[in-house]
Amino acid sequence: MASNQIQCEMCSNENAVGYCQTCGYVGETCVNIHKIGKIFQTHTVIMHEAVKLHEDGTKNPNVKLRDITEERCKQHSTEKAIFLCNIHDSMICGRCLHSGHRPCGEEVVDLLHEVVNIDCEKVNTMKSLLMEVNDEILLLKGEAEHSKENCKKHADKCVQACLEFGNKIKQRVDELTSGIREGIKEKHNENLTSYSHITKMCDEKTKWCHNEESKIDDFVDNNMAGRLYLMSRHFEKEVSDARTHLKEIKHKHTFKGFDFKENTVILKCLFEDFEEVYEQHEEVTGSDDGNSNDVFISPAKINKTRRELTAVLNQLKQDLDQSEKARTALCDELKQVKQDKDNSEKKRKIFEQELQKTRQDKEESEKTRKALCDELQKVKQDIDNSEKKRRSLEQELLKAKQDMEKAKKERAELKAHCSQIKDRINWTQPTGTVNVTVDLGIIHLEFTFPDGIQTTHHPSPGKPYKGGTFTEHLRGDHWGELLCRMLKAAFRRGLMFNLRKEGKVVLDGISLYDRPVYYKFDVTPAYCKYILTLKAELAAKGVKEADIDPTENLEETFTVDGP
Repeated sequence: MASNQIQCEMCSNENAVGYCQTCGYVGETCVNIHKIGKIFQTHTVIMHEAVKLHEDGTKNPNVKLRDITEERCKQHSTEKAIFLCNIHDSMICGRCLHSGHRPCGEEVVDLLHEVVNIDCEKVNTMKSLLMEVNDEILLLKGEAEHSKENCKKHADKCVQACLEFGNKIKQRVDELTSGIREGIKEKHNENLTSYSHITKMCDEKTKWCHNEESKIDDFVDNNMAGRLYLMSRHFEKEVSDARTHLKEIKHKHTFKGFDFKENTVILKCLFEDFEEVYEQHEEVTGSDDGNSNDVFISPAKINKTRRELTAVLNQLKQDLDQSEKARTALCDELKQVKQDKDNSEKKRKIFEQELQKTRQDKEESEKTRKALCDELQKVKQDIDNSEKKRRSLEQELLKAKQDMEKAKKERAELKAHCSQIKDRINWTQPTGTVNVTVDLGIIHLEFTFPDGIQTTHHPSPGKPYKGGTFTEHLRGDHWGELLCRMLKAAFRRGLMFNLRKEGKVVLDGISLYDRPVYYKFDVTPAYCKYILTLKAELAAKGVKEADIDPTENLEETFTVDGP
């Protein structure tokens, strides 16, 4: 049979696995060439979507599965979706992260870092959960099969017993037995319906378990850690939902047991109270433990009728209650008398003990009062002495604090003065002015040095030198604003320019970008490389990002004096 696979339109030597908007259908070799070739950097290649199974459940050998990190961003087709935003539950690229997902913060997961390798423990956990659900399905299905067989047996038995009972009581019981037979058949039909619902749900959940396990095996075999990670995020919830569905179907569709028994004793009372001869009880199985046997009223085999026994029993109960009440009342009165006598004796003894203890407490309290008066007098004297010492110590402490603050101020002033002197010793940057402006999202820096005379710190003191103008262009984004403030800090410290022996102002280890910069277009590779280079050069000069105030005004003009 002829193959329907599309051939590569570049080499025509292999099947196509992707589509380039410029070159057309491309094979795997040509896709790799697009990734490394410079002339293909502007081309957009869209890989074929991975189709795992045919409709009949067989694998598709013509489609190659790809991990989630190889997918293209839905918003930016040239970027790979290598991040997962947990807040928006979506795959995003680096451009999406900087443009619309900055507030998401730590909720953005870097899949290249988090899902480099397959988590075998997670795979085993997911498979174990699927096996547990599958076992529960098989158990429920087996219970349903067993209940179905028991219900069939009970149904046949009850129908036969009902027919025999109807032959005994003949015409008086015809309507009742007819109703009972219909009820039994109805309950049996309900049980068959419950069985149908349970087996249908079990088959669906079994198929779901097999499909999920097949997905996990495919992800593991193809080393698709990203798709496995996304699947595991909601896997436990899906398993929990499956178990919940099983419990719901188990409680909702239950098997109702029934039975039929003949009561020979109540036959004597049949014509007196025909409605009470037989009573049917139903027991619901499926949600509670136990068997499916019904409970029936089965009185003891006696010679008297139920009404006669009831009358005698009621009379006996009344007599017994009256005698019991009388006996209980006499016992209560006797107990009360004994308790009153015991309580009065106990109270008398307690009163005598309390009186003796009160006398002893009075004598001890008098001694204690005298001792407390002596201690109070001594404490007052100690408090007066400690108050005087405290005031003296507070005055000394206040004076010491004032001396320490004065010393700190003098030390800070001396340190600042020494720092300025130290910085000026190696200062080689002549007097210059910088003007910072922002226009249409572009930051412009213009460094201007007028002509002047070299001082004693320069190689040729007293000789004139030629000034100059230096320009810098940066994008008005986060990195541009940061580097602008870092350049101004380096200029203030005299670290950007120096004066050569021939009398010319030049840059001192700092690069300036004097080419066009477009704010609304993609950043060029040259500009990206320059940003990293400039940051490294400033760090080598001692100007670091941590030392920069992000709230400093960006646009300004100031002059830095030379040595």
